[in-house]
Amino acid sequence: MQPGFTIDRARMDGVVMFLAVAELRGFRAAATRLGVTPSAVSQAIRNLEARIGSPLFVRTTRSVNLTEAGERLLAHARPAADMLSAGIDAAGGLGDDARGRLRINAPRPALPLLINRLLPDFLAAHPKIQLELVGEDRPIDIVAEGYDAGIRLGDFVEMDMVSVRLTLAERFVVVGTPSLFKAQGRPVRPEDLQRFRCILYRTDASGADHWRFFVRGRPVTIAVTGPLVISDVDLCIRAALRGVGLFRLPRSLVMPYLDAGALETVLDAFGEDVPGLSLYHPSRSQALPKLRAFIEFAVTRLRHPVNATDYLPMAAD
Repeated sequence: MQPGFTIDRARMDGVVMFLAVAELRGFRAAATRLGVTPSAVSQAIRNLEARIGSPLFVRTTRSVNLTEAGERLLAHARPAADMLSAGIDAAGGLGDDARGRLRINAPRPALPLLINRLLPDFLAAHPKIQLELVGEDRPIDIVAEGYDAGIRLGDFVEMDMVSVRLTLAERFVVVGTPSLFKAQGRPVRPEDLQRFRCILYRTDASGADHWRFFVRGRPVTIAVTGPLVISDVDLCIRAALRGVGLFRLPRSLVMPYLDAGALETVLDAFGEDVPGLSLYHPSRSQALPKLRAFIEFAVTRLRHPVNATDYLPMAAD
């Protein structure tokens, strides 16, 4: 609804009765359908004709026909009434049934996990739901941008949001290629990273050149530098696979490359643990059956250890 939108109720009075008379071609038949007296219908039509300034019907003892003004009003009023009725049916039809469009915003790296672990079976179990899944790495206001829910790494959300943990805790790792480590050696402590080229991941204007570790149980932030800054995690992984530099990310995202020996981890003893993926939504949305159905399904399917194939573009059967 546009700002400042108002409905002039006086202008709308009698339109429903007009539509009934136009469809049934009779005042008595329209009165019977609407549960009112024929005189009430006649009065409503006279008032509507007075506001418009033209007669809407030509009445005889045997028929009721539309005038040119009546035909024009019917051409506009009937589609509007049909759309309003359809909207009421769609909203009321939700009830306790999981149906309708469900818009979810998620980090792009998480999309393969959702598809491989969850979506085919979820959509088969809920054929009346249309899922719109949008992958973005930038922080957004899900309410302002029209989403029912969002997914992010970690469980910190705004005060007016409800958070539900979807996956198990994640460990951040630093990865590089075997050839890079053979040529440059391996960092032994986090501060050693200052002599290595690193790949920096950035989603906005904020800095991406500080990596977080834990030394003797305390958080330590290390400033890193490198020749490449990218706003896409998948491209950062590709750059790491090409030997451009070291990259820090959740271990699950590179499990296939670690298992294949294409990448290796360093500084494992100092890695940071984070809570994993969480789904968040406005508190008022938890009553939506379609969202409840997705959350219940997602928690059941995702709260298990990650397999190497879960983050591949397409998991094997």
